[in-house]
Amino acid sequence: MDFEIFEPHLFAELKGCDDENWQAIHTRLPEAWRWDVDYHTTHSNGGKDHGCCTCTPVEPDDPKNFPLTIAGTPVVLPVEHQWPPMAGVNPPPDPRPSAPIDCTSDIPLEVVRDLFLTFEGSVGFYLLINGLLQIIVPEGFDTVWASSHLPHKYGGLKVCYIPQTVEPTMFPSKTETTKSKSSPGSQSSGISSIFRPSKTSNISLSQPLQINDFIEARAKSSHRKEKFAGRIGLKITKCGDPYLVMSTHVITEAILAKSHIAGIFSKRDRFEKLDDNWNDHVEIWAGNEKIGTVEQTFDNEAEIYPNGFKHDITLIKSTNPSAIKDIQSPIPNLGWLGKESWYSLRQQTSGLKILGPTESHRCAKTLRTNRPSEILVVGEGIFLNQSAGPKPTKDHDMSTWKDLVSRAVLYRVYPDFDPPNGYSGVALYAEGMREDGTEGPGVVGFQSFVQRSGHVQNFEMEGGALEKRLKLGRVAFYGAFQVPEGLRKEFGIV
Repeated sequence: MDFEIFEPHLFAELKGCDDENWQAIHTRLPEAWRWDVDYHTTHSNGGKDHGCCTCTPVEPDDPKNFPLTIAGTPVVLPVEHQWPPMAGVNPPPDPRPSAPIDCTSDIPLEVVRDLFLTFEGSVGFYLLINGLLQIIVPEGFDTVWASSHLPHKYGGLKVCYIPQTVEPTMFPSKTETTKSKSSPGSQSSGISSIFRPSKTSNISLSQPLQINDFIEARAKSSHRKEKFAGRIGLKITKCGDPYLVMSTHVITEAILAKSHIAGIFSKRDRFEKLDDNWNDHVEIWAGNEKIGTVEQTFDNEAEIYPNGFKHDITLIKSTNPSAIKDIQSPIPNLGWLGKESWYSLRQQTSGLKILGPTESHRCAKTLRTNRPSEILVVGEGIFLNQSAGPKPTKDHDMSTWKDLVSRAVLYRVYPDFDPPNGYSGVALYAEGMREDGTEGPGVVGFQSFVQRSGHVQNFEMEGGALEKRLKLGRVAFYGAFQVPEGLRKEFGIV
């Protein structure tokens, strides 16, 4: 039975999995990965427990894609972990035995605070809809001690520890990459096919930019001519002035790379460059021309990704109005998704979509697939700001904790991006209650990071080593941070 012929939703004709029919459904799965999938239920505040499938693949790249749902039940690929954690002594009991957590509902800030205080030293966690709480720990964290002295369950959720290996989904490259030889109609999946020859990049001179076209941060005065690229997420307006939305990390990585090239090896000195006016260090390009300057960022404490990132959103003021005049949302009447609808995304098996065309008719300037991708929300990521400053304690009030915490929606994509890098800034939207109180399509966030399921070896980010690195490690899920309140309330979408 060849898995690759399946659609994103396997056995969609069935009404759902439960404890009674799972065995029959399980025997129908392809033998090659049948035993990689398990079914179980998790607590629901609504009374009826949630069903979910957890997939822990043995093979790193075969099959290439796993379904988003099996018989209408969501499929989650967690980060590789060990559960229960190996403990030398009996761990303490669940601190919330009488207050189980619904992993598909909003997690109050009070619970978030208690999690960071309970698992002190962690830098974040993934709350997955399969009832798994994956605690993200930095290098040097004593997981052996934690496994014996910290609870293995929290509010009924299974606790495990994973290293911080999240990667931004920008595409780093030398400018010369755009001069590589390839035909405009090529459908190559190689890294070089993302950027086309310089003569096709000049398409912007005669063909104005659109949603999902590449937008680049190029370091000034860099002999290596490095650039970092993401996507144009949206065009927005405030008081009649237009701005482009792009990922902050595309800009900060270009600045940090320039500092490294310049021989500034002190971490503090490199980070000081991020305190300067970013326009002093980078230029913003699209196609093959400079198109704007950095106007405002919502990540003022950004350091090395993901430290200090709260929203991963920066606004670009255009210096070339004719180049951006045709940028507009392909979805009419698009707004900003409200907070309540944002938190309810985990309660659906469908509904989240990529904004913009997915066909490759613009010489690889849009998403490089020939069919629309489907998306499954699999959880929420919550991160603690790791930039310099006093560490939060139980004595800090909720307003302090709110400023220290960032949230991201976690999702799987089918068919997956290949490779996963090169899509930073792509907007995601869903139907629901919007910021202005109306019902309709609203922007959920902008793609920011990819989390692989297993450890990926580090290579220098260039040439064949980069291509090899990007092909290693199965993707567990992607993440998009919550849109800042200031953006939702003060800016309209074109």
